[in-house]
Amino acid sequence: MPIFFIHGKMNPGEVVEISGEDAHHIARVLRMGKGDLLSLSNGLDALGTGQILELFPEDRKIKVKVIEKNKFEPRRPRITLFQSVPKGQKFDLILQKNTELGVSEFVPVITERTVVEIEGESKSKKAERWRKITKEAAKQCRRPDLPVVREPVSFDGCLELLKNYRIVLVPWEGEREVFLKSILSNVPPDVPDIAVLIGPEGGFSVQEIERARKSGAVTVSLGPRILRTETAGFVVTAVLMYELGDLGGDRGSHHA
Repeated sequence: MPIFFIHGKMNPGEVVEISGEDAHHIARVLRMGKGDLLSLSNGLDALGTGQILELFPEDRKIKVKVIEKNKFEPRRPRITLFQSVPKGQKFDLILQKNTELGVSEFVPVITERTVVEIEGESKSKKAERWRKITKEAAKQCRRPDLPVVREPVSFDGCLELLKNYRIVLVPWEGEREVFLKSILSNVPPDVPDIAVLIGPEGGFSVQEIERARKSGAVTVSLGPRILRTETAGFVVTAVLMYELGDLGGDRGSHHA
């Protein structure tokens, strides 16, 4: 059963409304009815159970009563993926799969070699569509917390944001001495957040790498093979979540 996201504090006894595509999915696809139970989340820190009170399929609305609430502690460390925007639909796949893996925040980056042009109003429209993709991915994989999806930023804006992170990793094909494995062996177990910066199809320019390093980023090698931009983020996220997060089985989020 997927998780459905609602607004509100999710206190037991509270009546909330589920509308739009989610309501259609519950009524028409899952064919649920009055009295049936749903898994609910506020997308932040609460996970619980709700009971369907009324269904209005034609209006795409469902009334649900919250009957149980559990506190949810988001996973640690928080991973923020600074992803150079690739062409086509590749970014959709990046959002979907990295949401499943546990990325907490996505920051699309426009780099020197980025092919896609995103300007003005299209930034907010794209970000809105991208948030729908992450919400759907979180719902299907039963992830209680929704990742943050920012509007695209320039490389300058990216470097400014990276100042907020203690650890910034940049996979780069030009790195020959520092490997991801060696870096992780020195990461403190209580590190709160990690940033990962992934380059575009053509890779980062040497100037961008130099600027990233001056900002405190560490370039790392992912091995002898050059990975596609849509693959590199998956690999780093999976390794980080296994070594430091909830894929390893002994750390990460839990219910209270």
